[in-house]
Amino acid sequence: MSKLNSKVLGSLVGAAAGDAMGAATELRTIEQIKADFNGWVTTFIAPPQDTFGRCNEAGMVTDDFTQGRFILEASLDQNGEVNNEVLRTAFKRWMDYPFYPNFTGPTTRAAMQRIFDDKRESLQGNAEAGEPAQDVVLVNNGNASATNGAGMKAWSASMLSLSAPEKLIATTYESARFTHDNVISVSGACAVSTAVNAAFSDEATLKGVMEAGIKGADQGYSHAEQHGAMMMAGPSVARRIELAIQIGEKHDSWETAVVELADIIGTGLHASEAVPAVFGILACCGNEPEQAILAAVNIGNDTDTVATMVGSIVGALHGIEALPSHYLSVLNEANNFKLEDLAARILKVHNLN
Repeated sequence: MSKLNSKVLGSLVGAAAGDAMGAATELRTIEQIKADFNGWVTTFIAPPQDTFGRCNEAGMVTDDFTQGRFILEASLDQNGEVNNEVLRTAFKRWMDYPFYPNFTGPTTRAAMQRIFDDKRESLQGNAEAGEPAQDVVLVNNGNASATNGAGMKAWSASMLSLSAPEKLIATTYESARFTHDNVISVSGACAVSTAVNAAFSDEATLKGVMEAGIKGADQGYSHAEQHGAMMMAGPSVARRIELAIQIGEKHDSWETAVVELADIIGTGLHASEAVPAVFGILACCGNEPEQAILAAVNIGNDTDTVATMVGSIVGALHGIEALPSHYLSVLNEANNFKLEDLAARILKVHNLN
């Protein structure tokens, strides 16, 4: 297996593993995770009935990995193009997914209502909750849409830009704006995609990957603003990544790092929480890929999203060989995947196989 093949497959497996394990711990605090699961969650388990992933068996992924995979596959079917037609195909497939109502977050659901006139309710809440009864349009969409749903699938943009890294920010924006066309969400997505892209390099280092993410967050914000994305009031993703890295670097163990990161940075739906938390985890234990994924799984709140992003980055940085050997077989069996074949398709469309 070539080094790039190992990195692409590692990123796919890392993202999927983080998503599947994080589905069990999602919504809980760190204290609740340790109490409800008799300690840290360190393997694939079926999510409890009081989580969004209640429909899943152990090892099954949620929307965090599935949406990125659908975008990848729809794009690969069109020779690697990322455009509105590709995204419509991918998200129509997502809407047909049996557990769509369980996993669809408020911003994506609002987009599906707008684009496809979808009327189904979501277990994750109504994007219009609290909207005034009168017919008004709130400035900046009420600042309610700057969520992490663009960041969770941004790793797919990195894989679709392997042969054209100069187009990475534009490709990430094209992928993000279909559901999250606002400056903060795009900033978070570009932080993740540029980190994964940097991790694919033969000379990649953890420090370089984190620096790339900070730069990407700033570039993504500027690109989105220049291309007419909706403004959002909220903290800077890039500056909060810098703060999260400072916190992560202070800790020798992820078990203490996650407590401070959860308290100060947060791991919720807002892109300026979940994405910076990813980089705080990387700063603490990014050179130990399994430990980084476990940190994300146990950090609390939106754990499947944080762990998907962490897994996509550390898998790309260290390759498939650095991840536990059973991850691939468990994920393939539980989800009817062939992730090796998907990695091969990605390389083939770029003539890199």
